[in-house]
Amino acid sequence: MFKTRLITSFVGIPLLLAILYQGGWYWKGFFVLLAIMGLFEFNRMIINRGHKVLQLPGYFLLLILLLGADYPQYTLPGIYLFLVMTLLYFVLGYPRFLPLDLAWTLLGSSYIGFLLSYAIQIADLSQPFLIILLAFLLTWASDVGGYLFGSVWGKHKMSPLLSPGKSWEGAAGSLLLSLLVSLAFFKLFDLGQLGISPVVLLGVAASILAQCGDLFISGIKRYSAVKDTGKIIPGHGGVLDRFDAFLLVVPVVYYFFVYWG
Repeated sequence: MFKTRLITSFVGIPLLLAILYQGGWYWKGFFVLLAIMGLFEFNRMIINRGHKVLQLPGYFLLLILLLGADYPQYTLPGIYLFLVMTLLYFVLGYPRFLPLDLAWTLLGSSYIGFLLSYAIQIADLSQPFLIILLAFLLTWASDVGGYLFGSVWGKHKMSPLLSPGKSWEGAAGSLLLSLLVSLAFFKLFDLGQLGISPVVLLGVAASILAQCGDLFISGIKRYSAVKDTGKIIPGHGGVLDRFDAFLLVVPVVYYFFVYWG
């Protein structure tokens, strides 16, 4: 398993960065595809638990949220159409479709679509490739730091009901490595004249949010009685297994550069 994960990382990470480096529709297309696959996994987990999701309205809302920044004139009409579709599903499909099904549909689409829309919006900032690279590095640092510290020193469980493998020692390692990566990145690359305080704040915030994103998907998996969200990434599981933390990290990185960049 570890060897497979390593091979996938060595092949996948350069490919990912090469696609994003191209910018334009390569950039947008990657995150749209990522969101669609992520929502597919989310819906499948919810269905596995015995609930229903409204597939067509859900994917429609996902695309509206993802592309809303580039086409703001369509955002409100799109949300209106989503509401009309969900109401029609409920009215015409009752009791096959229940209010809880509508709630799961809204949660999955808005959670993935809204958060990943920030990755698309980063393309409009100055030096977007470096900014998205930082978002990924902070996410990976949180993951690696948590794994290393948790494996060696992890004794005190952080959330045994959601994720028994997570420990407070791992959380400390996650925070430490994210902080170091944040400091090193701004030392190596010219991304504006920033003091140490906002850079430290970014590293700390990214670590905390990454762990929250990880725990949220762990909770959904536990609720749905599945081990992984999918199998599309060899050795890593599904898209949400690999990008759960990134979903919450990328908005804070975006706002950091909007206000401090």
